[in-house]
Amino acid sequence: MNNSPSRTLQSFLLFLVLFVVGCAQQHSIEVHEDSLSLYYNDAKAKEVLFASSADHFTYHPAIKDSGDRWQVTVPLKKEFTYFYIVDGKVAVPDCPNTVFDDFGTKNCLFVSGM
Repeated sequence: MNNSPSRTLQSFLLFLVLFVVGCAQQHSIEVHEDSLSLYYNDAKAKEVLFASSADHFTYHPAIKDSGDRWQVTVPLKKEFTYFYIVDGKVAVPDCPNTVFDDFGTKNCLFVSGM
């Protein structure tokens, strides 16, 4: 078995690229003076909707930018829970704060100032 240094380096670089891509952030929030922009990354999604407790879980369509990112902007509220509907299925991204709703389903929690 020939395990040359260049082959080992190639294997390591492939692993590193796959690791970084796999750890890419799926969700982020940008706070503005009176609104929030929420971003959901999914290159394969055909439709992304945003729902939150701030307005009784009304669906808000996200808009896809030129890349893989979907954006929705909503009024800034002090605290609310939220999730996404991606191609008809509930999606709860990795978010720093989560809570369980009355049905035992995990939702993201936004708290202003946290």
